[in-house]
Amino acid sequence: MKLFIDTCNNNLILILFSDKKIVDKVVILQQNRISDIFKNHLQELLDRNSLQLKEISELYVTKGPGSYTGVRIGLTIAKTLFTISKTIAIYTISSLKFQAGLENVVSIIDARSNKSYLGIYQAGLIEIEDQLLPNETVEEIIKNFTNYKIVKDQVAIDYCKNLLDLLNSFDRVQESSELNPNYIKNFI
Repeated sequence: MKLFIDTCNNNLILILFSDKKIVDKVVILQQNRISDIFKNHLQELLDRNSLQLKEISELYVTKGPGSYTGVRIGLTIAKTLFTISKTIAIYTISSLKFQAGLENVVSIIDARSNKSYLGIYQAGLIEIEDQLLPNETVEEIIKNFTNYKIVKDQVAIDYCKNLLDLLNSFDRVQESSELNPNYIKNFI
């Protein structure tokens, strides 16, 4: 069994899947206390499917950018599982790329302080690298991509479809030291 975790954007997304088919999922939107509810929802998901955590053979997780705490939650779980079970395969993906799926998308996540994380994707391929920009700059960039769908803060995305569509786009992690958050901060 395989498990997908996304906690990067004040949403708790847990998806169980096997053989490119969705088995079950938990989607809790706009939750500011993911760290408080994560364990219970994961256990409920496993219990509903008569599974134990040790039966998860592959873990897929978003690595940011996004909420500082949210990014850390998913990656901490991944790092812990990797340490406990050296046999689990762990894969990561940019939260902006995951949000975009395989469509032509300007992918945006609110970074607060009048800034946004932005990545532009064409059919799952990077057109403009993920970056942190002032909102005014983001608005100017959007004007150049009128044929692209604008997706912001994971509103109205199909998590299951994006997961299955992007399975080959996740990067395999070989060592726990590779499980680093993608915070994308501008240094002055």
